[in-house]
Amino acid sequence: MKIKGLTPILIIILVIMFFTGKIYILAPYLANFMQIVEHMFNDSNAIGWSILILTFIVRLVLLPMQLHQSRNMTLQQEKMRLLQPQLNRVQEAQKAAKTPEEQMRASQAMMHIYRENNVSLLGGMNFTTLIIQWPIFSGLYAAINPRIIHGWSHMDWAVTQAASIKDANFFGIQLAQSSLGLAIATGLIYLAQSYLSMLGIPEEQKKQMKSMMFMMPIMMFMMTYFTNAGIGLYFFGGAVIMVMQTLLINLWRPRLRQHVKNTFTVKDVVEDALAGKIKAPQVDKNSGFMERMAAAQEAATKQQEQQATNSAPQGTPAQQSEINLEKKLTNRERNEQHRQRNQKH
Repeated sequence: MKIKGLTPILIIILVIMFFTGKIYILAPYLANFMQIVEHMFNDSNAIGWSILILTFIVRLVLLPMQLHQSRNMTLQQEKMRLLQPQLNRVQEAQKAAKTPEEQMRASQAMMHIYRENNVSLLGGMNFTTLIIQWPIFSGLYAAINPRIIHGWSHMDWAVTQAASIKDANFFGIQLAQSSLGLAIATGLIYLAQSYLSMLGIPEEQKKQMKSMMFMMPIMMFMMTYFTNAGIGLYFFGGAVIMVMQTLLINLWRPRLRQHVKNTFTVKDVVEDALAGKIKAPQVDKNSGFMERMAAAQEAATKQQEQQATNSAPQGTPAQQSEINLEKKLTNRERNEQHRQRNQKH
């Protein structure tokens, strides 16, 4: 099964765990892990080190999946770079559109360009690795603060852990409390990672991704600040590893770019797409995101065109035939036809 095929299954499992109260199922095991590391280090910063060790282990296990995802995202970005001339043509058509129908057809044309060239609109992005980590940092949050678990005072491990973690710190940072400094540091590292991930991407794509560049650092700052420093340390360690992973992908990008250049054949379908000559495939339960979006937009365009046709004057049969013929022409053919008419006059 492909990684993206796991995502809906993992989401269902995560929702079930949340509503059944099993989301903190890993808490006692993570508490035991922290206590073992504390005894091994015999140091006041031991619990903080245990969280960083846990972060490293989780990221190491997920590394092949994350590298695979990053590789796919980079390949999709490089394909989109080669499609940029066609996308620019669609953007020009969107700006020149004078009616809702023309705007809808231009948006639909963009979907067709992506679909005909087998390029994902999401750029290869998926959230599988994030979903996998959710029970881990939920369990870690409960291990650091067992009081959030219903009936914690009747659990031996929770009582012991609550007493052990109460005054634990990591180089002066109280792990059971929020830390503004750690939250800022985490946000800045995620911002650096976002900046590094945009190196080598064409300017047009950078403009589209700028909002995403700031969204993740802001979200991670808030999550770090409004939980506790223990969870913040997990996010901080993860951010450092993500920076190193992004640097690795950037070193890998020239080879991936050459791979796309050698294997990816661009289909120039922009004129046919803008003219509505490309039809969306039949949608079924196995259809992907792009097929469903293209079919939905095509159906909306047909409905709007039908409404416009019903409300517009029909004219003579000859005029109506000429209008229908013109609708089937591409923009290039339509311009050539208009030029020939002007020459005759």
